[in-house]
Amino acid sequence: METPDLSSPAYWESGEVDIRLNPKRPVDVEGLRAFLEGECGLRSSVVIATSGSSGSAKFVVLAKSALLASARAVNAHCGLGPQDRWLGGLSTFHVGGLGIFARAVCNGASVVPMAWDTWTRDGAALIAAIKESKATLTSLTPVHFGDLVRAGVKAPASLRGVFLGGGRIDRAIVEKARELGWPVWATYGMSESASQIATSTGGAIDWLPLLPIWATAIDAQGRLRIRSEALFTGYATKGAGGWTFDTARDEEGWFTSGDRVELRDGALRFLGRSDDLVKVSGELVSLSSLSARVSACGWTGLVVAVPHDRRENELVLVIEGETGNALANFNAGLPPLEQVSRVISLGQLPRTEVGKIDPVRVAELL
Repeated sequence: METPDLSSPAYWESGEVDIRLNPKRPVDVEGLRAFLEGECGLRSSVVIATSGSSGSAKFVVLAKSALLASARAVNAHCGLGPQDRWLGGLSTFHVGGLGIFARAVCNGASVVPMAWDTWTRDGAALIAAIKESKATLTSLTPVHFGDLVRAGVKAPASLRGVFLGGGRIDRAIVEKARELGWPVWATYGMSESASQIATSTGGAIDWLPLLPIWATAIDAQGRLRIRSEALFTGYATKGAGGWTFDTARDEEGWFTSGDRVELRDGALRFLGRSDDLVKVSGELVSLSSLSARVSACGWTGLVVAVPHDRRENELVLVIEGETGNALANFNAGLPPLEQVSRVISLGQLPRTEVGKIDPVRVAELL
């Protein structure tokens, strides 16, 4: 879905509902555009998949005006201007990639596109593109950035900022990156916020300054609540009865996320997820959906996530009894990001007081 029209103001002014999908993770969108335009009356929006789970279809609907509001806020917060040149290496079926083009349209900066699927662990194509274009800004995921740092790649001289977000930021990687000259700007955001909520251009990677566009609060469970003109329009979900739409906010316009955070003196620190979604190479994957697949295969077990140096999380299938051909059978037909890397038999799995498999204790054992 990578198209060149994102650089044109006409794209952002148009009334088109643009559904942008990862070609490597097919999902069912039949009837979605007609539903949004006809039954919901929506126009001038961008739709991206968000759930990361198999067998379900859930999408974030973002008004183009929300994406542009976020872009203006990021430009102001980070001091970006028309003199900047972006290297656009992130996919535009994520808000990270879309945000690059929106920011450039808002402030007159230029964007040098780069195919998102040309990545190699040495980052050769990225470095060559930055040097050739003399780009001053780019955005990277922690997975790709970690590849560059572990390979000892030095930052091109033209760069003045690298937005780093979309997953856990490793302090040791950032410290080594700075020795290699990388100007790291740590970010925190989500699809529902049309890009960034908090960003540091001053070196911080834990407590990140909030963008002034966001009103923030924390609920009783420690989850972040946000409100802004950059907030998404709602979720479109396909179930057995067809498409449904949920604005996912209360009567005062607040959206409650699944992220646990701390707020202090205009800054935010991310603590973790409150639900069962985990990130694998920057993509959200549903552990409950994968664990349901375990039962469907006739096994007693579940899928857990354990920390991984490169991919942030590794998916592991844990079952009772013999593993046999469980790895191949479980992964058959699954997208690569949702495939488990190994199978472990624990004999008898730990259980809760009511007899359910205890995923926390399983993860601790691993």
